Amino acid sequence: MADEIQIEEILEYIWILEENSDKTKSSLVSNKFGSDIADTYLKVMAEQKLINLHNSVIDFTEPGRERAKLIIRRHRIAERLLNDVLEMRGDEFERGACQFEHFVNEEIIASICTLLGHPAVCPHGNKIPQGQCCLSAKKNLDPIISPLSEIKAGKMVKVVYISTKSHASLDRLTGIGVIPGLELTIHQKFPSMILQYGETQLALDNDIAKNVFVRIIQN
Repeated sequence: MADEIQIEEILEYIWILEENSDKTKSSLVSNKFGSDIADTYLKVMAEQKLINLHNSVIDFTEPGRERAKLIIRRHRIAERLLNDVLEMRGDEFERGACQFEHFVNEEIIASICTLLGHPAVCPHGNKIPQGQCCLSAKKNLDPIISPLSEIKAGKMVKVVYISTKSHASLDRLTGIGVIPGLELTIHQKFPSMILQYGETQLALDNDIAKNVFVRIIQN
């Protein structure tokens, strides 16, 4: 089991390196895990046809990429669960996510992903690879976390995270105080969405509201 965990840790790291660079070099893996571990396990992974080694450059095979994708998905879904639902932070948060990724199967991950509303990014803003549950969008369970645009009027919610590539939208939300942790009430949905927090009321476009993910805290 320990050998498999080490392989998964290296696959995860190679995936992260690929996200940030066009080429993944074995020297970077050596710097992370130590040269002895890197040399031993990269050779094993090549024999298992998880990676291809071209001199110092590492490329995933299709089976290797798929396995790495599942590891990354488990880790980042775990981060969302620990951060958004259990409200864990710091070392305990990261340690829990690392343990989670090695021992939870895809069926459980799919159920958690559905409960969380199929999140697109982890708390650090990194993309969560989609699973079959995301592609089919079958919501057999009511999600714990949903886009603000899908919440009914009268509900009190807490902003969990914001997922948007638009800097203008993010700046607008931040400027009006809509940030993670804010508790607000959906005052009305039509003809426009009106939010209330404290003594403040504001209107929000649906195109922006769909990027604000919230958790219902009072029905």
